[in-house]
Amino acid sequence: MTLLTFFGCTLTAYGPSLAIFFGFVAPNPQLVILMVSSAFFWLLSLLLASAIWFIATNSRNTYTSTIIYTVLLQELFRWLLYLLINRAEEGLNMVAKHPKSQFNRSGYAFSAGMGFGLMFGIISYITQLVQALGPGVLMCASCPSISLYFISAITTCIFILHHCAWMMISFTGFTQRSYARILWVLITHYGASYLTLLNSNTNVNLGCAYSIMGNVVLLIASVIIVVADVRNLHQKLA
Repeated sequence: MTLLTFFGCTLTAYGPSLAIFFGFVAPNPQLVILMVSSAFFWLLSLLLASAIWFIATNSRNTYTSTIIYTVLLQELFRWLLYLLINRAEEGLNMVAKHPKSQFNRSGYAFSAGMGFGLMFGIISYITQLVQALGPGVLMCASCPSISLYFISAITTCIFILHHCAWMMISFTGFTQRSYARILWVLITHYGASYLTLLNSNTNVNLGCAYSIMGNVVLLIASVIIVVADVRNLHQKLA
């Protein structure tokens, strides 16, 4: 049973993102390099967050304060990654399949978001996933009838897709200097992160359900913004 749980949670957490990776990113070596580079940037943000966590001994066990600087550092490195890709965009377009396509930046942003998301998913969930092999099972505090491994798998899957959407929205925001889009990414990132605290909150009945539903709503809203931006770009070129 634990082996089935392991493979089920693995496919739940990483299945959709891996399908997108092999279908869209993997066929293009250029996008694979961008994805790996963005994953490295996410690791750098985690390194700084870990250093702050180590120094701030008083807040080590307080998730609410840890989320504050962790999310802020991730968004800072998202901006730094944008600056790097923006400087290298001319060279990237020269070796792209369609050098003059105005949609190249959207592809770069999506691939970078996939790198952010997959690295987040691997680092944050891999320890729990290994524990799913047994011999016991850990139940979710706010949903005692559901395995924590399964709840975390769904959350991981959603957050990987979150990062893809956030990266595309933030790239558009940085390019157009749209502070509304930048604020949306920052606010929804904080909102999605704090919603996950409901999973371990024993005072909220079915907190895991509220956490997942809240994150799904935020993801749908972000996807709507991404689709609107791509549609606007297509209309300008038509």
